[in-house]
Amino acid sequence: MRNLYYSFLTTIVLLLTFDAAHAQLFEDFEDGSKGSYAASSVTLSTGDWYMEEALLGSLPNDKYNGSQGVRMDRRDGIAANIYMQFDKPNGADEVSFYLAHYGDLAEDAALQVQYSVDSGSSWTNIGDEITAPEELTEYSIPVEIDGDIRFKFIQSSGTDRMNIDDIRITDYIEPADDATIAVTVDGSGAEANATIDFPTTTIDAENSKTLEIKNVGNESLNISEVSVSGAGFTVSNLKDSSLAFNETTELTLTFSPGSEGAFQGSVTIESNAVNSSSFGLNLQGNGIATDEVIPIAEARELSFGTRVTVAGRVTVADEFGGPAFIQDGTAAIAVYWTPLHAAAERGDSVVVTGPLTEFNPVDGPEGDFLTQIAEHEGDDDISYEIIDTEKREIEPAVITISQMNAGGFEAEYVLIQDVSIDHSGAFQGEQNYDISDGSGQGTIRIDGDAESLVGTSAPDGTVNIVGVIDQFFGTYQLKPRDADDLGVEEVTFPGEDISKDQTFEIATWNIEWFGSTSNGPEDEETQFANVKQVIDSVDADLYAFQEISNATQFADLVAELEEYGGVIADFSQSQKTAYLFKRATIDSLDSDVVTGDFFTQQYWANGRYPLMFQFNATVNGKSREMYAFNIHAKAFDDAGSYNQRENAARELKGYLDNLHSSDNVIFIGDYNDTITGSITAGEESPYSEFDSDQDYTIITKNLEEKGFDSQSSGSMIDHITISDELNDEYIPGTERVENTSYIGSYISSTSDHFPIWTRLQFETIVTSNDEELAATPRSFELEQNYPNPFNPSTVISYQLSDNSTVTLQVFDMLGRKVATLVNNERVASGSHEVTFDASNLSSGMYIYQLFTDSGLQLTKKMMLIK
Repeated sequence: MRNLYYSFLTTIVLLLTFDAAHAQLFEDFEDGSKGSYAASSVTLSTGDWYMEEALLGSLPNDKYNGSQGVRMDRRDGIAANIYMQFDKPNGADEVSFYLAHYGDLAEDAALQVQYSVDSGSSWTNIGDEITAPEELTEYSIPVEIDGDIRFKFIQSSGTDRMNIDDIRITDYIEPADDATIAVTVDGSGAEANATIDFPTTTIDAENSKTLEIKNVGNESLNISEVSVSGAGFTVSNLKDSSLAFNETTELTLTFSPGSEGAFQGSVTIESNAVNSSSFGLNLQGNGIATDEVIPIAEARELSFGTRVTVAGRVTVADEFGGPAFIQDGTAAIAVYWTPLHAAAERGDSVVVTGPLTEFNPVDGPEGDFLTQIAEHEGDDDISYEIIDTEKREIEPAVITISQMNAGGFEAEYVLIQDVSIDHSGAFQGEQNYDISDGSGQGTIRIDGDAESLVGTSAPDGTVNIVGVIDQFFGTYQLKPRDADDLGVEEVTFPGEDISKDQTFEIATWNIEWFGSTSNGPEDEETQFANVKQVIDSVDADLYAFQEISNATQFADLVAELEEYGGVIADFSQSQKTAYLFKRATIDSLDSDVVTGDFFTQQYWANGRYPLMFQFNATVNGKSREMYAFNIHAKAFDDAGSYNQRENAARELKGYLDNLHSSDNVIFIGDYNDTITGSITAGEESPYSEFDSDQDYTIITKNLEEKGFDSQSSGSMIDHITISDELNDEYIPGTERVENTSYIGSYISSTSDHFPIWTRLQFETIVTSNDEELAATPRSFELEQNYPNPFNPSTVISYQLSDNSTVTLQVFDMLGRKVATLVNNERVASGSHEVTFDASNLSSGMYIYQLFTDSGLQLTKKMMLIK
C-alpha cells in the first residue's frame, strides 16, 4: 500500500495519448444531509450512497474538508460502512480518500476498502487495512480494474468513531503497446507545444509549477534529457529517467525574474515516446518591481506570498472587525491589517503594501477563499498610508446573483436588485441565508461584527441590497455592512441606558461538554478562556449552565472568577447542570437536585433531574427570594425522546404548581425543544402546558417567533420561563441571544449553543446613580392605567414632585415603540393624565414607560382587548 500526501482537491490529470485527459469520479459529501447513524441511503453529487452506522457530521471533533464529512461509529461493534449504490463506468486506476480518527480518541479505528464488479452482489478487499491517523490524511490505493465498478469503505476494527472524506476514483488506463508520454502541469493535462503562463512575479521572487511525466505504455519510457531555455526560468533535476507503465516522475519549473518586463522560454523533454519523442512546452511570465503601485486586478493574479503595492478607496473599514476592503478602477481586494481597520474610514484613499494571501481557516483548496493582503508565512511587513484628500465613497456596481456566483466581482462593492431572502424573522450573526433574484440563487452572509444587522428582521418581498462580495470555500457571499445596506431597522433593547448594577440579569448557556476534550472542543485551555470572556461580556448575576462535564474544571472556573460562587449537580450523568452567581447580588439559601417522589428517572434523561437553587437576590436595596430550576432535557427528535421531554415537562409543572405556586420561580435551561412547535415532526411543543398557563411566561418564546436560533444546528431550544410573580419585574424586550462574534471560531472553540439572557427590574424607580435614587421623592409616580383592560382608549396618570422634562411612550411586547404620548416636554410638578387611543392596534399586552431628564424611569403594563 502507498501512502500519498496531496493538497486537497488536486486533480491528477493523466493523458492516454498526447491529447486525451484522464477522467475521474470525485465525491466530497458536501451536497447531502444525514444526521443519524441509522442505516439509509443518501443522495450525493455523484449518486446514491448507502450509509450504515454512519452520518454526515460537522461537529468540532469531526475532521473533514469543506463543510462536512462522513463519520462512522463502531462503538456498538457493528462494522460501520458506506458504499456506492451505482456503478462507475470506465473502471478504476486508483482510489484515494482522506481519513482520520474522530477527536482525540485512541488510534484503534481502521478502514478496509472493498470493490465490486457485479453491482454489489459480492465484494473483494483491496489494499491493506489502514489505521486512522490523528490528522486528516490522504491515502491512495492502486486498483487497475476495467469496466463497471463500485466501492465500499468499512470501519473494520476499533471501538469508537472515525472520519472519511473526499473520495476520488480515477479511470482505468488501457496501456499503449509502446512507450507513451503523458504530461501534466499543476495537475492539468498539457499538450505538446502548449504555452505555460506564470503569474506576474516581483523581482527576485519566484513562482513554481509542478511538471509531472507519466508513462501510459507497456514498454518502458526512457527520458534522456529535460532542458529549459530562456532567462528567468529553471527546472529541477530529473529523479527517475526510466518509467514503467503508470509510473510517474515530477520536476519543478520555476520562474524568477531578475528585472522588470516580459520573459519567454521553453522546456523540452527528450525520450523514446512514440507519440512525442521531443515534448516541448513554451514558458512565459512578467516581472515587476516590489514598490510599484499596480492595478488591483493585476495584483489579484499574482501568486500567494508575492509582495504588492496597491491603491484604492475604502469601501469597508472595520465594520466586520477586519478585513478592510479597498477598490480601484480595475478591481477590489481585502486587507487584513488591524491598524488599517482602526484608522480607515469609508471613502478614504489608501496605499497598501504587503504580501498577497487568502483567508483560509479550514485548510481548503487554494483559491477557494477570499484573496487579501495579510501576513503570509511569517511575512508581516505590511504598511499603509491614508492619503490626505477628500473622502469619496464609490458607487456600487449593479450586478446579479448569477454574476456574483461567477466569481468576477470578489471583494467589490456591489448592488443587487430585487432580491428575495429565504428567511423570515431575525437575522443572526455569523450566519448564511439563501437569496435569489431573476438570475439565480446565492448566499448572503450576516457578519457577527456588523452589530446593526444582528437581530434585525428580514424584509418581506424583494429588496435592493448593497455590500461587498466575500468568498468562503468556493462560495461567493454578499456581505452587507450595516442595517442601511439591507434597508432594515436597527434593533434596540429597552433599558440599554440603565446600568446593569441597577438590574438583575439571568442567563442560560449550554457550554458544549465543558472540560471533556473527547466530546466537545478539543482545546481545553481555549474553551476555558473563552467561557470566561463570554461571562465577562454578558455580565449576568445568575448563569444556569448545562453540559458541565468536568467538576474540577468548573471549580477552577469559579475560583478564577473571584466575584462569583458556584453550584453543581451531584447526579451521575456525565453532562451536569450548574449555577454561577454573583456573590454581591445573590445570597445562596439552598440547592439540590430534585428527585424523590416527584420525578420519574427515565423521563429525565435517566437521571438528569432539575437542579434547584433557592436564593435571595438584592438590587438597589430591594430583595427577592427566588427559586431557579435548571434542566437539560432529553435530546433528539425521535418519538421516544419527545415522549421523555413531554412527560418530564408535565411532571415539572405539576411539581411547581403544587409546591411553588406563590413563589418567584425561574424555569431555565436547555429544553432541547422549541415552544411554537416541536423538533419532532407533527408534535406540539412538549412545554405547551407552560405556554398556555397564564401563571407562567416563556419570555424567550419571543426570540423563537422572531426567528432566532440558540443552537448552531438552527433551532431555538434554550429557554427562560418565569412565574407570574415575576412578570412585573421582567423588562419586556430585553431577552436576547448573545452575539458571540467577539470570540474567534466560537462554534468550534467554545460551544455549539449561544448564551440566552434577559433582565429583571426590582424597583419601580430605576436610575444609573445610587445617590440620585436615594434623593428621589416618593411622589414621582406612574399610576396603573384606567380602565385596564381597555378598549379602545385608556387614561394614564403620573405625578411629578418637581418641574421636569418628560417623555411618555408605549411599546408592544416585541419592544417596538407604538406611540409617544409626551415627547420630551417640560411639565410642571403635580398630577397629570394622558389619554391613550389604541384604535389602530391589535389586542394584546403593551408596556408604557415614563422617562425624565434626570434619568428616572418608570414602567407598567396594560392590556388591550378588542
